[in-house]
Amino acid sequence: MSTVRPLTIDDLYEITLVSDPAVSPDEQRIAWVETRMHKHDDSYKAEIWIAGIDGGNARQLTSGSHRDTQPIWSPDGARLVFISNRPAAKSTATPDDQNSAGSAATQLWTIAADGGEAVQLTNHPNGASSPAWSPDNRRVVFVADDDLDDEAPNEAAVTMGIHADEVVVNDLRYRADGRGLIKRFAHIWAIDIATRQSVQLTDGDVQDNSPAWSPDGRSIAFLGDRSANRRTGSAQAAMVVPANGGDVRPVGPDDAVFNSLEWSPNGKRIALLGHEDAETGRTRNIAVWTVNSDGSKLRNHTEKVDVTFADVGMSDMATGSGGDICWIDADTLLVQGSDRGATRLFKVPLKSAKPVPITDKRERVLQADMRPKGTTIAFVAGSTDMPFELRTSTANGKRVKTIRNPNAGLVETVHLASPKEIDVAAPDGKKIQTWVLPPYGLDPKSDAKYPLVVQIHGGPHAMYGYALFHEMQVMASRGYGVVFCNPRGSSGYGEEFTGVTRGTWGESDMPDVIAAVEAATELPWVDSDRLGITGGSYGGYLTNWIIGHDTRFKAAVSQRCVSNFHSFVGSSDIGYDFGVYEFDGTPWSDAEKLLKHSPISYVENIETPLLILHAEHDLRCPIEQAEQMFTALRYLGKEVAFVRMPDESHDLSRSGTPSRRVARLQHLIGWFDNHL
Repeated sequence: MSTVRPLTIDDLYEITLVSDPAVSPDEQRIAWVETRMHKHDDSYKAEIWIAGIDGGNARQLTSGSHRDTQPIWSPDGARLVFISNRPAAKSTATPDDQNSAGSAATQLWTIAADGGEAVQLTNHPNGASSPAWSPDNRRVVFVADDDLDDEAPNEAAVTMGIHADEVVVNDLRYRADGRGLIKRFAHIWAIDIATRQSVQLTDGDVQDNSPAWSPDGRSIAFLGDRSANRRTGSAQAAMVVPANGGDVRPVGPDDAVFNSLEWSPNGKRIALLGHEDAETGRTRNIAVWTVNSDGSKLRNHTEKVDVTFADVGMSDMATGSGGDICWIDADTLLVQGSDRGATRLFKVPLKSAKPVPITDKRERVLQADMRPKGTTIAFVAGSTDMPFELRTSTANGKRVKTIRNPNAGLVETVHLASPKEIDVAAPDGKKIQTWVLPPYGLDPKSDAKYPLVVQIHGGPHAMYGYALFHEMQVMASRGYGVVFCNPRGSSGYGEEFTGVTRGTWGESDMPDVIAAVEAATELPWVDSDRLGITGGSYGGYLTNWIIGHDTRFKAAVSQRCVSNFHSFVGSSDIGYDFGVYEFDGTPWSDAEKLLKHSPISYVENIETPLLILHAEHDLRCPIEQAEQMFTALRYLGKEVAFVRMPDESHDLSRSGTPSRRVARLQHLIGWFDNHL
């Protein structure tokens, strides 16, 4: 009989992250990426793997001390293009072109599918990303940031000042979390594989992304904003440009917010994910659309279904981006959808009928890929007690097979708690989906009592659910029960549920969290006198808010928090956009309302010992939000501690430097150990 040990903080270094599945054009092979954190040099390394479509002959295709990601098959199946931060032949990257882990800007590389040495394809001064092959195998389109035209030095959001270390800010949107100051515009480029000659296809004071070739190779569709308020708005419309350059034309409304696109196999239509109105913020469902390639007949195919067709699930053990659109055939799409804690794959018939889920309702599908008119889906999926793994299925979701699970050995040797889903009714009777992770060593026959910590997700329009959280599992292994739920404001439960928190943060959501805690305390093993609370981002906001309105918690940890709406609007990289919409007001016209919903206004009521964890370079929830809470509480003589993590952004807990991710968890669990 095998024995298992408790999961530890340092097991972060033992978990392999699986991502970026890519099916070969002939459906005989599959490529993917495996990422690990390395302790000896405090870095991430990612390698491309390849196997037969049945999982046979799996082998590592790339290696080295770098990150190779996003493998894309050439149409003839002979090669893959990928992006990598491996040292370029003559890198001209400046410190501004370094990513959050300190690695050089990425370039495009190619490698033969049968193996060999990788060959550098681009050497763009500011890096390259988002590659896509032309149908004839001869060119690759990509996205690159371009330096300013010397004749128009004031066009960028941020420009140089009189001295070299000065900058002049010209736009509202002048910096971005994880990126820093926005000194360049992103444009679409294409490179000839044989000659290595690059051609810039788009230009202007715009940020273009997500290029995709038309099946006939004559056009490239992409996402961007050419509207009059592109420097301040949040629109992202679909555009088309000739493959050799020329006039850009919109396909569909210019005030839409689309985040993914893909040509139909016959090139007559373009599929899109998003919604048609940029002014309605983030509370709308992501819908599935098509538009004719000439821009006519925009159609919403999911308007009668109250599901958001995007992956809004959360995990600290995931990498890679979702939002994939695959054409199963000329009239059927394959997309992700988030529904009651699960991210599932849906078949979306374009002619009639409703979308049909084809994957498990108790899992999260992170990414998926299939060939047009193909028979096999490759996808990355996991659950609350299983790290993400690579699987395949038929186009109907049948005959699911695990192709690669690099964490199988670890799962057999460590304790991963299985959550118990409990029924919770909010004070108004609304059902709130809630889970409880039991503590390691729990004996149902024993009278032993355990502390309970409630975790609150960020967003607020995200979703907890069926995905592994290392942080929660470590807490369970350390003897804590963990309760987590999706209060109002979460996605996955319909637009009304998601949008109700607009202008009512703290009021419409707190009762749901408290109801979940009270339901969990009814479990016989919970010690209701040892309750803790924590959350990050919006979860940090709600942690601050709740302990200012409820004294039952004996310890709290507020992470990357919001404390003051009034100052957040002007200091966050999204304050003027997201903040104004979510808070439903501005500091100059609605100061009283914003302060009414700000935790800083209630610090005198706080009796719970509070630890504040915040990253120095967090531009999403700036560190001044943490400073305000700490200063007020320390001034009032309350028990508070403040940890400032250097050189990290808002995503510290998910993609930060490995050693600082470890340190963050040590601080968090240490605080609860000392107070519960």
